[in-house]
Amino acid sequence: MIMRHWLLFGPQACRKLWAAMFATGLALAITLAQTGYSRAQDATSLERFLIKYRCPVVNRLERIYARRDPIAHRDEYLILYVPRHQEHYVQCLFYAPGKIYCEAASGFFFDSPGHPRTMRLPPDAIAALGRLGFSTDDSKGNFKIYLDIVSPPEFNAIADLMLKALYDGFGARAETKLGFKAPYARHGTSKCSLVS
Repeated sequence: MIMRHWLLFGPQACRKLWAAMFATGLALAITLAQTGYSRAQDATSLERFLIKYRCPVVNRLERIYARRDPIAHRDEYLILYVPRHQEHYVQCLFYAPGKIYCEAASGFFFDSPGHPRTMRLPPDAIAALGRLGFSTDDSKGNFKIYLDIVSPPEFNAIADLMLKALYDGFGARAETKLGFKAPYARHGTSKCSLVS
């Protein structure tokens, strides 16, 4: 193509075409590099978040599951929340043998019954929760997912589901201090020293 332009339009036109192609290629390369860098940076951010909180979540899930009687103990649950925004939470409940039910807050219960709803998640957060497997209908409650679990459960997978929901749905990051509520695992153990 350059040679044809050289023959048809002369060296001046050819240099201009070469400069334009180079500038376009350079701009495209910079854009692709920035996009890749942003994705890599985001993946690193998620990895740091999971590394910081996976152990304390797994530790609590293991201790809750050890009760082994969800029918008799209806409070075999774990809630992870952002203390500064307690309406941003994810909770999971061992509700029957081999079953777990998880919810991500939708804002449905934020206001008192009978009052107009004032809190909703943005569409991109709802879509992110949907990609994790949560329902995306918040017309009657929170976003939910029912899962069958093996015995013993894949605690890392459950922890990652909860943490990714907080990360993608509510913007929690490694720098975010998380709160934990669990009747059968109120406090962290020395096994996981990063978070109590």
